[in-house]
Amino acid sequence: MIKIILIVVLMTTITLATESDQCIHLLNRTSFGVDQQGLSSCLKDKTYEVTVSRLLSLSAMETEEELLPFAKKIIKPNKKHKDLNAEEREAFRENRRREKSAIKKWWMHKLIETNAPFEEKMVLFWHNHFTSSLKKVPQIALMYRQNQLFRRYALGNFAKMLHSIVEDPAMLIYLDNRANRKKRPNENFARELLELFTLGEGHYSEQDIKELARALTGYSIDKHMSFRFKKKLHDSGEKSIFGHRGDFNAHQAVDIILEQNATAEFIVGKLWKAFVSEESDDMEIKRLAQYFRDQKYELKPIINAILTSKAFMELSNRGTLIKSPIELIVGTLRTFNTTAFDLKIALQYSRRLGQDLLNPPNVKGWSGGKQWINANTLLIRKEFISRLTRAKG
Repeated sequence: MIKIILIVVLMTTITLATESDQCIHLLNRTSFGVDQQGLSSCLKDKTYEVTVSRLLSLSAMETEEELLPFAKKIIKPNKKHKDLNAEEREAFRENRRREKSAIKKWWMHKLIETNAPFEEKMVLFWHNHFTSSLKKVPQIALMYRQNQLFRRYALGNFAKMLHSIVEDPAMLIYLDNRANRKKRPNENFARELLELFTLGEGHYSEQDIKELARALTGYSIDKHMSFRFKKKLHDSGEKSIFGHRGDFNAHQAVDIILEQNATAEFIVGKLWKAFVSEESDDMEIKRLAQYFRDQKYELKPIINAILTSKAFMELSNRGTLIKSPIELIVGTLRTFNTTAFDLKIALQYSRRLGQDLLNPPNVKGWSGGKQWINANTLLIRKEFISRLTRAKG
């Protein structure tokens, strides 16, 4: 009888350890680290699948009343820039620096304090996929609106987000589409839309870029920094995109891009590397991509499928992804429930480690993975942990 009791106790302990390990692995990949509340909630759920479903359902979208003052604030000098004297120009630049610092602190605070960490992690994911930068888009209101766009579609529908991106003022500025007009097409947006946002290299031709650029002509902004379709600048002639012919506008062109098998495979491949492994599994990615297309590009079902997959559960894939600076800093602060740490210092560490929030290095974003680690950044990571544990934030 005693032996039976011992076996039951040991089996229960092993089961709890296994459940705890699963929870820790899941939370590390989806929630900026593991805090006591998150772990307790996970262990209380009836099944692992229930936990995944619950994490996917959490949302912390702001109401209209909660929008920050700078959400609609367009920063312009009181008179033409060329008419400003040296003192006025410096005051204008200083005002912009303060506003840029404010939005960075706002997002860092949100990352640390959010009740929906998975959603916020996906906002960061999309920020690094559809890149824009404060260095080229100095209007913080536009970067804030884009950030809210990512939050709205973080775990929503990729196709709808892509359609929104072609009318996003921050993106139109960042990729020079204001200069894209019928008589002088600018191909920047078209090239990145195909190479970095949807299909990936090798799945389009130079002619596809040229034709897509024509479809994007006239997609611009007005003097109030809001989206405006300028019909007179739009090329309304017939275009040929991936074998389809017609007088396509940007949204019709996006629909054609979404029909390409490579689009779903490219997005699923990025999600795979973000949540499962740096090593691709082409057959599994193709299978999941077909499911993604079948689900009409809904993100929750495909991410659910990834997080409950055999590959995600495999022990060989645990503890293998290198945390980005934001993941390291935010995850550590959340894990230790250190809400008093100075946001300015947290942002400084993130920048020193190579991830300047709202300022990706280029249109390709942060490379991630092993690129985060070198002799210098390892020492800075150690310095951050030491500073935090010594309570000198």
